[in-house]
Order: sequence, then structure tokens, then C-alpha cells
Amino acid sequence: MHEIPNFISHEECDEIIKMIDANHSRSSVVVGGTDRSDVTDHRTSSTSNLDTNNVIIQSVHKKIAEHLNLPINKGEALQGQLYEPGQYFKPHNDFFGGVAYDMHCKASGNRTHTLMIYLNDDFEGGGTRFPQLNTTVQPETGKALWWENMVEGKVQEQYLHEGVTVDKGKKYIVTSWWRENGWDGAGDEQKHKNLVEKKDTQDVATEQVLESKVVKVNNPLKESDEGIPKLTTNGFELIKCPSDMWNLIKECYELLKLKEVEENFDGKDHYVPGDTTMLSFDNLPTVKNILHTTLKDVHENFCGRKLEPSFIYGIRSYKKGSSLTEHTDRIETHHISSIIIVDKDLTCGCPNKKYADDWPLDIKGHDGEWYKVYAQPGDMILYESAVCEHARKEPFAGNYFRNFYIHYKLHDFTFPSS
Repeated sequence: MHEIPNFISHEECDEIIKMIDANHSRSSVVVGGTDRSDVTDHRTSSTSNLDTNNVIIQSVHKKIAEHLNLPINKGEALQGQLYEPGQYFKPHNDFFGGVAYDMHCKASGNRTHTLMIYLNDDFEGGGTRFPQLNTTVQPETGKALWWENMVEGKVQEQYLHEGVTVDKGKKYIVTSWWRENGWDGAGDEQKHKNLVEKKDTQDVATEQVLESKVVKVNNPLKESDEGIPKLTTNGFELIKCPSDMWNLIKECYELLKLKEVEENFDGKDHYVPGDTTMLSFDNLPTVKNILHTTLKDVHENFCGRKLEPSFIYGIRSYKKGSSLTEHTDRIETHHISSIIIVDKDLTCGCPNKKYADDWPLDIKGHDGEWYKVYAQPGDMILYESAVCEHARKEPFAGNYFRNFYIHYKLHDFTFPSS
């Protein structure tokens, strides 16, 4: 990461601010892991597509290319951004992954460099924070800040960054992104269109429709320990994950999906027969803290009690043949938990059908009945994990099924040991 004071003049900054003020609209973001761009509360600023024929914009673009020592045709058109009081851009990376790569990178390649220019500094708040580097860059009029999103084809996840909330005044910046190949937005769009049309043709007769639902099952099994308090109506609830945290989880998923490691239980008792891997969050302590802190209200509203964060392990990936035997979680630390469905591939290679059946969570409610909870990516299953027995009893028949887990313990409360 590099800072360059006085990269452009104050006069150039003033002219670009006028351009942004004259033409801007609410910023959108790529919805992580999808081919959609949408307006969400992950990013609340406004964006201005700056006129590529303007001589000042052309001059700044050329200067950026020269400084980065890159061919000018690799640079995307410059964008201006306006942040008004209360506006922000939550933690994100600038490179693309998953389905979003198919939409934005098939011709141009991924984003290799980012260069930002601060156009003013007469506001409060609004720094650029890099949580994994424990660094916040303070704006100065005309200063540039740049970093590499990719080095030799490898993404540089340490440059996860956020636009901190502006407290007072208005913040103006210019952002310049650079690609692996020549920038060709129209080519990216056409190649993605061709890919979608090909997929639609292939899948038209085998399209899979999944839904979120809870189904009661009349096969009660062994009783839970009645000595443990029950805090909610029936022990579990199926909701949508808050959109800002769902976007953050998806960002992390794109970073980690190529870093699966086999789970090692070190001979300890466990409830996960079959082949599983873990996408660990151990190297993302700041992200873990954001998730634990922000989602605490959701879990406290569910149980009506004050909670403390206990554990986040990461994203478990179940493989074909995996299951989860009946169990309850640790009484000491896993009082209130949630499972967030991150991704699933139910392709099974079966002779008579393309997709396996959806894979529900089996959970025993406080009414003594067992339920099957069918959840889709972005769904969140809240449950009293130390009280409600849960399992995935049927072996998984698809390619992979990926869940994110988050756990809390009750504040100033001790469960009985038996």
C-alpha cells in the first residue's frame, strides 16, 4: 500500500468535485457470489461516471497509468464518489470472485490495482480503513492511495478495506481500477451473456427450484436433558441473515474458497462422519469481531437474554456422503447459535436426475417433535444449540454444502452440568 501526497493539484480536485456534484447517483455493489449488482446498505455513497472526453479526466487517467507503469488501455473509466454525512462503504475487496467473475472479467480479466485520489479533506471521519492491516489512511486533498489486488495471479486479501462513515461535511474521491487485460466492459457483458444463454439451454429441462421451509416430522427420538433451561418458544427459528453481514460473509467466502483444509478432530469425539473441510476464519480476527458484535443483537432478540461472543470457526464444507449425527453443543459456551447457509451444489451425477434432494437440518423442538429445516444461501437458522438436539441424519448426496457457524454464551449465567 502506497500513499502519494499532492498527486494532483488542488485546482484539478476542485474541477472534479464540480463534475461529481453535477452528475451522481446511489452507488451499487456486486452481490457477492452472484451476477447481480444492486443498491444495498453495504455501500451508501453516490457514484459519478466521469466524462472520459474531459481533458482533466484524460490527464489524470494518463498520470495514473504512468505512475503504475501500466498500459492506459488496462484502466477502467474513472469513477467519482461522494460520501455525505452518515454514509460509508463496509469492508470489501476490489477483485471479483465466483459468479461475479463470470459477469465482469471474462474479457477484461480481474482487477489487479486500485488507485484512489482524495479530492478534499474539509470533513470529519471518512478515512480508508484496512482492518487486516490495522491501518486507517486519513484523507488529504490531492493525495493518492494505491495497492495491488493481485500479484502473479494471486488475490491479495489483506487489502480488505472500508470507507469509514463520514461524520460531518462531504467527502469526494476518485477511484481508478486496473485490469489484467485491456479494459473491455462491453466484451465482459457479451461473454457473460453468451455464458448465461449456453447454461440456460443446457439446464432448461433440469432447473432446480429450492425453497426455505420448516417441516414437522412424526418420529421423535431420544429426549433432551430436561435440566437445561429453555429460553425460546420452540428452540429454533428460520430467518434471513441481515444483508450487510451476509455480504461480508460472502466476501470472506470468495477469499477463502480456494483455501479449504481437511478438518482434524485430533481423536476427539465429534459428530461429523464423512468427508468435510473447513474454510477457517482464524486469520480474519477483525472480521470475526465485526460479525460477532453486529449479529449479537439478532441472537439476543431471539432468546431475550444478554449474550457474550464465544466461537466462530468458519465455513464447514460437507462433501458427498457426509452426515451429522444427533447431538447437542457444548453447555459451557454454545448456548445460542446460528447456522448461515453460504453455498450449496446439489449436483449428484445420478443416473436418473441431475440434482440430489435438498439437505435439511434435523432439529428437535421444545415440543418434543423433530423438524426438518430447509434453508437456502442467505438463510439463518437460530437455535438453542446446547438444548435442542440437531443432526443431518441422511447422508449428503450432492457435491458440497457449506455452512457458517457463530456461537454465543449467556452473560452471567451458568448452565447445570447435568
